[in-house]
Amino acid sequence: MGKHSAPGTPSSAHPWLRKATAAFSIFILGLTAIGGGAVYAINGLGANIGAVDTSDLNVSDRPDSFVQTDTSPTNLLIMGSDSREGKGNSSYGSVGGARSDTTLLVHLYNDRKDALVVSIPRDSMVEIAGCTRPDGSTTRPYTTKFNAAFAFGGPVCTIKTIEKLTNLRVDNFVVVDFKAFKTVVDAIGGVQVCLTTPAYDPVVPGRGGSGLNLPAGYSTISGEQALAFVRARETLGDGSDLSRIKRQQDFVASMIRGMANKGLLTNPQMIYRVLGAITSSIETNPEFASIKALQDFALSMGGLSPSRITFLTLPYELRGDGNVYWNSETEDLWQAIRMDQQWPIVEPSASPSDSPNAADPSMPPMPADIKLSVLNATTTFGLAKTAASDIKAKDYNVIKVGNSTRRLAQSEILYQSDQLAAAKVIAAQTGITKLTLDKTLVSPIVLLVGTDWKGVKASVTTASPTPVLKPSPTPSPTATSTEGTAADTTCTEGNNRVKK
Repeated sequence: MGKHSAPGTPSSAHPWLRKATAAFSIFILGLTAIGGGAVYAINGLGANIGAVDTSDLNVSDRPDSFVQTDTSPTNLLIMGSDSREGKGNSSYGSVGGARSDTTLLVHLYNDRKDALVVSIPRDSMVEIAGCTRPDGSTTRPYTTKFNAAFAFGGPVCTIKTIEKLTNLRVDNFVVVDFKAFKTVVDAIGGVQVCLTTPAYDPVVPGRGGSGLNLPAGYSTISGEQALAFVRARETLGDGSDLSRIKRQQDFVASMIRGMANKGLLTNPQMIYRVLGAITSSIETNPEFASIKALQDFALSMGGLSPSRITFLTLPYELRGDGNVYWNSETEDLWQAIRMDQQWPIVEPSASPSDSPNAADPSMPPMPADIKLSVLNATTTFGLAKTAASDIKAKDYNVIKVGNSTRRLAQSEILYQSDQLAAAKVIAAQTGITKLTLDKTLVSPIVLLVGTDWKGVKASVTTASPTPVLKPSPTPSPTATSTEGTAADTTCTEGNNRVKK
């Protein structure tokens, strides 16, 4: 059971992690701390880093990359291995081989002050590349689930598949295991997580289970409980891999905030503990497998902060077979990364003749032009999803759905300075009377769904001109991708079960 603390107070401090998610905070932010006088204490750790043979990557067949400098755009691939081999991994069963249910593509933008972290669902149906197996045999390209690439040919096969599918060059990569994740969480004094309801997921021999046992509210959890938190799948949320990806992104965001709050960047002792865990448990490409290379990479990211690290799951479609399929928006994402452009792409402002309300500035915006996040501010499971579905049906652009740390009896609309007119449109259609200016918002508008939520009205009647609402569209199987930044604080839905 974890320690408990109030929201905002400093802490004392597949299946599985999808180790990669934690690896991003462990590796990226941990490395950012290396510099100056701390370097001398860790030079001896370089021998612990495992270098992977990358000779199967034919340079002539690989996509072009930006010329690599300490400020250039660069792509780092984080992969998790569920291998039971190695000290600290054998207690999680006797499953042979290794799989990577989590893959994160981290794009660092020019100047290294912003980062985009893309989760690639393991169940994506794609054509994996032809690869060399560990025994020297080869596989031919064929269509199957994305995570098969790692199972067939390890990290190099995953890289070949990603580069083939995206036309993006993977400049460096990291593979981590169970032990690395647990040790690093413990080294930084634990990570604070939040659940809207209790969560209990006991291990049942022959059937699975993560061993998670946490109450509702905030808990500061150690490495073993953290591993259970990110491994749990069937018993939390909707039981899907996609739901677990979001929970893991929330965990990484909390880890990043915690490391910053605890002063990791100025604590050589903590740096030594974290890097000691990393270097003894990770594998990477030969060019990256030295303390000097990690140091140089870390020092290039001095301006990276939680609010400038954006998480997303790549755009996808769900079809009748339950698998994930990439679509045209997925290609738009890869193109944006290839061009080092921000995502979502910022479209040029419409000319006066293009704007439906240009002739009358007093006209409020159309629902389709209003972007908002919907957060559950109650203990009712799934209320934000229900509200978001209702709002989307009225043609609003919902960019995020999640849980708030607040608990409200009265629903509330938070808005940025230039979003008052849009907030009034939402208020008129939802019946919400409490509107609050909040200049700290990341989203243009945030709808906090309270216990008084009654849904969205079919039509709007106000004293001022109102937009004409389009007929409710058929729900789309296409999922939008942006999840938020590492600065966002959200609570995960539990399963309302407790140990008896």
